[in-house]
Amino acid sequence: MTFNPFSLCCPLSVVTDLTPKTDYSLTVYAIYPSLIGDSATVTVQTTPLPQVSNFRVIEKGLFSLRLAWTPPLGKLNGFKIFIPRSNRPGSTYEQLLPGDTSSHVIDNLEEDNKYTVSIYAVYPQGPSEPVSIVGKTLKLMPVQQFLVQNATTDTVQARWTAVQGATGYRLTWASPDGHIENVNLGDTYSFYMIQGLNPGSEYTITINPIFVDIEGPVTTTRAKTLESSAVQTLKVSAVSTSSAVVSWNSVPGATGYRLAWGPTPEFVGRDRPRQLALNGSTTEYQLKNVIHDTEYVLSLYVLFGSVVGPGITATFRTSPLGYVSNFKVSSYTSTSIDVEWSPIVGATEYKLSWNGRSPQSRYLDRTVLFHRIEDLRPETTYTVSIHAVYGNTEGPEISLSQLTVSDSELIQAVREVKVVDIGVNSFTLAWRKTPGVTGYKVSWSPFLGGDEKSQLVSAATTTFTIPRLQESSAYKIQVSPMVGSREGSPALVTARTLDLPKVNGFAALNTTDSSTVLNWTRVAGVSGYLLSWRHISELDSKTEILGPGFSSYKISDLLYGRTYIFTIRPLYGEVEGPISTVYQRIGKTALKWFNQLCNKPLSINLYLQQSAI
Repeated sequence: MTFNPFSLCCPLSVVTDLTPKTDYSLTVYAIYPSLIGDSATVTVQTTPLPQVSNFRVIEKGLFSLRLAWTPPLGKLNGFKIFIPRSNRPGSTYEQLLPGDTSSHVIDNLEEDNKYTVSIYAVYPQGPSEPVSIVGKTLKLMPVQQFLVQNATTDTVQARWTAVQGATGYRLTWASPDGHIENVNLGDTYSFYMIQGLNPGSEYTITINPIFVDIEGPVTTTRAKTLESSAVQTLKVSAVSTSSAVVSWNSVPGATGYRLAWGPTPEFVGRDRPRQLALNGSTTEYQLKNVIHDTEYVLSLYVLFGSVVGPGITATFRTSPLGYVSNFKVSSYTSTSIDVEWSPIVGATEYKLSWNGRSPQSRYLDRTVLFHRIEDLRPETTYTVSIHAVYGNTEGPEISLSQLTVSDSELIQAVREVKVVDIGVNSFTLAWRKTPGVTGYKVSWSPFLGGDEKSQLVSAATTTFTIPRLQESSAYKIQVSPMVGSREGSPALVTARTLDLPKVNGFAALNTTDSSTVLNWTRVAGVSGYLLSWRHISELDSKTEILGPGFSSYKISDLLYGRTYIFTIRPLYGEVEGPISTVYQRIGKTALKWFNQLCNKPLSINLYLQQSAI
């Protein structure tokens, strides 16, 4: 039988257990049934084992380098990392790491030195080719750009740039008489307010970075506190929706003032911070173009030439955009409605709107306080609204409804409706008697929205007291004439109830090393008092409910040297009034009666009386 080698498929064979990156000579022989044919030889080289990638220094220290890398794919036994040691020339430091490691810290290095670091990936077949990088340890550097500024009579502010690798800073200041103080600060600090300095004194101030337990070089500067006093009073007056007047007392020797203002954190974004410089003779400035219903913080700094002196701060809140008050229908017919209103301070014009065949609006000059809406349909209900306009901003809307009627059905409107008395929980209304009516309907509702309540009163009544209102709240009040079951046009007024009275004269007296006596002025009409106290660093408070006859209360078992917060609220049934607060540090007091007791006899009654205080 004849063997035909071309009748076989092309053979394929995988040669295993070879050494990576090694030259091999491979020979293939053709084998026949009765003989060995010619051979073919090829020389090949196996590929190297995959190396570590992205080998890098991710953190430098004075005496260490933190390295990181991306492990290669494949089965790993681990990594071998090494670095020549400068203190052992010719030797190599090696570290074997597990295969799941991707970072490593090499420590015990020398400061400000370059090191060549290499890493192998170790496979079952052996190590890969090394990957090397050069890393340099940090140098002990001093603080750069050390500035001491914003000196006052007893403070200066130190600022500096961060030092790479520093774990903290030591700030030291020395007075002319040799008194030295210092403070250790963390690595996140870049400024510090030094307090408790003497006026008009020059201080030597130094700073040095700290690297764990090694102190870096010292940077020194000098600063002098101011001799003059700061602004004592900063007042804000004539506050409107868009302006306020700021005034302060003059500071002798001041060459000028720097006034800065901007919204408080709660109102950030409503306006941008601004500042300006004023000459030394200025003690008043009007802020303009501030935003309505926004709380601002003011800062006023004294300038002594190029030196910025002490500062003082204050806050104020601009008025909200006011709603039009006393908006009412003064008369109406079957085809017209006359409306009028009271002027609003700060308004540049008024926007009057009503829903006719299509919504209509008209802008009126701020001097106009009356308008007649004409060409209306008989026996149709119209909603009329008005806004006070402040520049390009519209204030809140206030609206009323009116039904046009035929002349024969016209009901005369109630005139001269006004609030004659305002209480914490009530309003008293008065109006002129309207002829031809069978009664009046008094309606009221919270101005910002809520349930409307109403009460019908007789035609002989010209006053009415609205009870059970919420304190410190604005209300919309309407008085409508009634003829039988038909209701005429309402007269609209607005009013705001008074705030609940607060406790006055709240003070801590007769403080000993473990107790204090709280005193206050009684509030008329209260049902009691809610007294609370807590240590300033704690959240939980202790409370005591006292009767309306109390005007003092002794609190014992307090901790010596600690500061406490004491608060009191008047109680009106289940309603709590506004809070009054006092802070008191518990300290030892030289009690006169105790000294007297030690020096001469006292009656037992006097002793007991004093002890009970």
